[in-house]
Amino acid sequence: MWSTRRKPKNRRFARDHVLDVKLRSSQRRQRRMRQTALFLGGAFSVFFGLFGVWRGGEWSVRRWLTENPAFAIHQLDVQTDGVIAVEQLRRWAGVRLENNLLALDLARVKRDLELVPAIDSADVERVLPHTLRIRVTEREPIAQFEFPQLRAGGAYGGGLYLLDAKGCVMSPLEPQQRAVPVVQTNERLPVLVGIPLTDLRPGRPAESPQVQAALRLIQALERSPMSALLDF
Repeated sequence: MWSTRRKPKNRRFARDHVLDVKLRSSQRRQRRMRQTALFLGGAFSVFFGLFGVWRGGEWSVRRWLTENPAFAIHQLDVQTDGVIAVEQLRRWAGVRLENNLLALDLARVKRDLELVPAIDSADVERVLPHTLRIRVTEREPIAQFEFPQLRAGGAYGGGLYLLDAKGCVMSPLEPQQRAVPVVQTNERLPVLVGIPLTDLRPGRPAESPQVQAALRLIQALERSPMSALLDF
């Protein structure tokens, strides 16, 4: 009878194979780590490069534009179609000579002016290198409303609101806010009565249908040949 015997395994060969597998795994791991390090290094380089460009651009804009004395405001060209004093318009605009023209927020200047109830609209423009141009359209009152007003000491006096053709409510200008002396024109303006004070807010239009109808009637009368014959 034949007997079969297995040949003994070559243990040295088996160990070498295991070591070879472990060596290849370690090499792959090192390669991945190198790739990751290169990727992170490249990303950081790009980030810091872009950051440097941004900061450099910001510095250049300040140095050559928004902080450059060559663009300082030397002239404020302010004009209005009404009676508001130019100096008062400059104060409301919040602009001073020697401010940087390019750093000035034109939208802010326009907004601040148009928040004044007596001003209907404002246009603001840069004229390089040294001029800021402001054009103002004022509201023209066509009616007035008198109301009682509590004064110092508990006494009541008469307050006054003016309304333009759109019904926008405004207070009369103070004498120092005007370019010309006060003319007593309010006595000739038609007087509205019976309006709740809650319907009249300076800088906003009166929404009452009765007020709007009265203002339309006043405008129609002003265009009528009978305007010289009637006290309205």
